[in-house]
Amino acid sequence: MRRGKSLSRVKPVLGPTGRETADRSLGSLHDLPERLLLVGCSARMLAQSAARAGIRPVSIDLFADRETRACSAYCETVDAADIGFERESLLRAAERLAPAGRGYALVYGSGLDVDSGILEELARGRMLYGNPPEILRLLKTPDTFFDMLRRLGIPYPESGRIRPPDPENWLLKSGRSEGGKGVRFCSRAEPGSSAYYQRRLPGKAMSALFLANGEDAWIIGFNTLRTADHLVGQPFLFAGAVNRVDLAPRQRLQVRTYVERLVRAVPLRGLSSLDFMLDGETCRVLEVNPRPSATMALYDDDFPQGLLAAHIRACRGEMPDAMAAGRAVRAFKVFFAPFDLEVSEGTRWPDWCTDTPVTGTRIGVGQPVCTVYAEGADQQQVERLIERRESELFERLYAARS
Repeated sequence: MRRGKSLSRVKPVLGPTGRETADRSLGSLHDLPERLLLVGCSARMLAQSAARAGIRPVSIDLFADRETRACSAYCETVDAADIGFERESLLRAAERLAPAGRGYALVYGSGLDVDSGILEELARGRMLYGNPPEILRLLKTPDTFFDMLRRLGIPYPESGRIRPPDPENWLLKSGRSEGGKGVRFCSRAEPGSSAYYQRRLPGKAMSALFLANGEDAWIIGFNTLRTADHLVGQPFLFAGAVNRVDLAPRQRLQVRTYVERLVRAVPLRGLSSLDFMLDGETCRVLEVNPRPSATMALYDDDFPQGLLAAHIRACRGEMPDAMAAGRAVRAFKVFFAPFDLEVSEGTRWPDWCTDTPVTGTRIGVGQPVCTVYAEGADQQQVERLIERRESELFERLYAARS
């Protein structure tokens, strides 16, 4: 989806999200960078977390939605590739808005998994708070990654390069993708140069969001991941998550053990996530995302200074004494356009929507419009609330269309 290039400059504000107020109420935040460049397919969650720490970042993503603009000193869209960013568009915007050698720090989210070379370019002349390009490359190279899991004694679904004799029971995955965009049914696709086959497991995809400093790690929360299958060729597209999973204590311990082994072997720093499937009593690892993942948004409200501040400090080697998330059940789900639409001046977005597009944005059918959030006391209540809100949003947009 193209939402049109836009540049938004917002004057720094000292107040509820300002650095001075944050210093008085939350303790010193002067160890955090004042000049910060955020890069991600959607930089909104990173920008909002930065605001909790009193930082007004420069944000570059594919949408420049209203919430990202509100939290950023500058916010600009760049061109998209098939998956992630168009390299030159991103590098030009970064150099113009946050020039290398001018004291800018860099935090990246999604969008760079497909090309670690872009991260190398962005990190030149900027302080990188996140895992370096060589770690991103290692974890996104299937042969290397699965060999490492095997050596560490970490189980994963049967995987390989040779086409299986029973393709209907297998998936074809790209080693250079993210968000489920490169996952297809094996029987309906031909492999690419970086593709591999993986046995399909029944059940729900899950993840663990964790914080690490290269030696130690805290699991912040376990999540159930949601997918959408409305786009031809992307039957496992990531579409949301809820911060609850049906795991026994011994299975949670399995995942904690996996994270500990990975952190000591690689080593990982900052926020990362581990995706896995439950296969009987065993949790089998699908992939590791060595960067802040979308599930960060399910927990950021639980930390007064935000998880981005914890991410930056962990990249320096500092770890908190504990990472205790709250008890609230939270979920989010991407709302995809049921028809072509154009956002008008009269469009009113409910307060439970975020990633909301600006006036004049044109969105094609099947493309993401915004994200719907819900919070409650239990998972069933929250998921019912998400469904009701999706229905209400559909009715609003349909009425505005006619």
